[in-house]
Amino acid sequence: MRIRYVRIAAALALATAAGAWLPAEAETRPGGLPRQEETGAFVVVLGRDTLAVERYTRTAGRLSGTVVSRSPRTAVRTYVATLRPDGSISRLEVTSTAPGGNQPPTVNTTEFTADSAITTVQRGDSTRRVAVAATGFVVPLVSFSHAIYEQALMRARSAGADSVVGTLVPPGNAQTYALTLRLSADSGQISNIAGLQRVAVDERGRLLGLNGMESTQKFIVTRVSDVDVAAMAAEFNRRDAAGQGVGPLSPRDSAVADVGGAHLAVDYGRPFARGRRVMGEVVPWGEVWRTGANAATGFTTTRDLEIGGVTVPAGSYTLWTLPSQQGWKLIVNRQTGQWGTEYHQEQDLARIDMQTRRLDAPVEQFTIRIEPTGANAGVLRLAWDDTEAFVPIRVK
Repeated sequence: MRIRYVRIAAALALATAAGAWLPAEAETRPGGLPRQEETGAFVVVLGRDTLAVERYTRTAGRLSGTVVSRSPRTAVRTYVATLRPDGSISRLEVTSTAPGGNQPPTVNTTEFTADSAITTVQRGDSTRRVAVAATGFVVPLVSFSHAIYEQALMRARSAGADSVVGTLVPPGNAQTYALTLRLSADSGQISNIAGLQRVAVDERGRLLGLNGMESTQKFIVTRVSDVDVAAMAAEFNRRDAAGQGVGPLSPRDSAVADVGGAHLAVDYGRPFARGRRVMGEVVPWGEVWRTGANAATGFTTTRDLEIGGVTVPAGSYTLWTLPSQQGWKLIVNRQTGQWGTEYHQEQDLARIDMQTRRLDAPVEQFTIRIEPTGANAGVLRLAWDDTEAFVPIRVK
């Protein structure tokens, strides 16, 4: 565990150094807003892959920018936010396009009132309206935009708050999410549906870097002096056309098998290693892991089983794991249908010892298999990078 947090601290230190070129503002308006126009840029990486780039411009009353992202395919989002004197956003327009495609752009226009966020979604001749309750410290969620998160951090800093509880509002989505910001002199935390992300900030709350290794997103964000978003969009689109795109980050898949008259099925997300150290970092030691990505990993059996000698009645469950350097445990949990950050230990049916072995060849994409080994027996196998964890199954 110590190694993991040392690496996170080192990454934030590098981000702070990378942001040292930022000009110090002698005077700002309330809300942390600049008196003169300023620009900034961010690069988002996941392992060896660049996922997104962003360039923005901020004035006292306006934040605008462009985000180019690559998953599952290249997309360009331009946004224009109208800022109130306290730094909050009163209106946001986001235009999403796919380079090289012939589909009309999608335009989301959101008005933020005292108690609501009202979005008009327009695509071609189609228009729909989505309204959600949104009070207090409200932050729009635009995919891969960190300038909008920076705006929230600056607003909190200007208000003198070291902790803020707010609401994330994805424009055009009927669901909102809880958000907590915590700030100290040069660092902070963002907690949302993805989990905990650590940030490095300057005296105004401007974002110098973000480390998401403790969250489900696992990416690193670095501030850079500038980025040519048009050139990056063209290059990412070229790679898509050549079959070299990033694709879905963790595509959903299933593992099914019939063992001794029982139908067994696992539904799970399949992340890629992407050049990262998996065991101990992407999959942290000593912490409950969702055993995949995104939504919780589902497991269904049509007959009663013994898994590692523990009785598991017929039904539906979620599967979690507790990896450690001393051994792994498979967790069978009664709660189903939840997101992979929503683990509740009180819902555990059982914690079952697993065996592990070192693989001869690394596995790039996380893989679950159910292998029949006899008339009423089988093995559940989890493999990623250089490690396989497995446990025997018997139909009762």
